[in-house]
Amino acid sequence: MPELLYLERLLADALQSPDPRAALAAAARDRALPSDLRARLAGAAPDGVRIAGLLVAKLRFERLIHGSGEAGAWFDRDPAAFARAFRRYHGEVPPVAQGPLQEAHAFAAWCERHGQLEREQAESPGFSG
Repeated sequence: MPELLYLERLLADALQSPDPRAALAAAARDRALPSDLRARLAGAAPDGVRIAGLLVAKLRFERLIHGSGEAGAWFDRDPAAFARAFRRYHGEVPPVAQGPLQEAHAFAAWCERHGQLEREQAESPGFSG
């Protein structure tokens, strides 16, 4: 059973990485997994893995926007800056929120740790953080 928990972590990490296909291919070479699980990972359809990664990011983005008016306002005001911040957040913070408010709190905490809100406030007069 410990290898299944490890596999679950590998899959979660792969699906939130910038390149889920490459991350899953690396996981398929991980000797900490039994050979049958490595073989199954190696046999995953690359396009399916890519689409799964995109869906994870899309659903997480939607949870955040629905849970945080401030994040939505930032996105409306400066989509490129928000997208850069969201990509970093998505890659660094495990997707464990079970709803929009939890995602909003996790994003706000991440922004605070990384000074994102301070930069956004300085660059966008009227931003309340």
